[in-house]
Amino acid sequence: MKIIKKSQRLAILFLVASCFVFAKCKKEEALPEYYFRCKVNGVDYRPNGCANCTQCDLLGDTTLILAANRDFENLGIGIKDNSSIKAMQFPLNGILSNRGSYKNGTLTNDRYFTDSTHTGFLNIALVDKSRKVIEGTFYFKAYNAFRGDSISVTEGKFRLKYSF
Repeated sequence: MKIIKKSQRLAILFLVASCFVFAKCKKEEALPEYYFRCKVNGVDYRPNGCANCTQCDLLGDTTLILAANRDFENLGIGIKDNSSIKAMQFPLNGILSNRGSYKNGTLTNDRYFTDSTHTGFLNIALVDKSRKVIEGTFYFKAYNAFRGDSISVTEGKFRLKYSF
């Protein structure tokens, strides 16, 4: 029977421990300077890389429109605040134009909307008026009355240049 030296045991122990440590580490994806990301029913949603596949408009300092397109899929959020769009939390409940929507196709009956029972939130973390940048997070449930089903949009995050 072969005897393992103390230094060899330490080396083996170090290698085994390293495997466990590195197996547990999952690196966060480095985000570009401007982005729009979320999950729809647990599946990653990222807009196409085209020039107009993300839209962010801040109109009159009181209305925010966020939209992202991927082929025939469209995800949108609209907020109206008569005082001002600023860093704060906004409900997505279909009341006063505050709503989220999702469309997955070319038909008129494939659109999902937030409403009084299918809700969510848009959390604006930053509105930089000098650089025209807005960033935040969002999530919502949306309902399709024609189909009688709903979808979940989760882990939403964005950082976009806005136009006005």
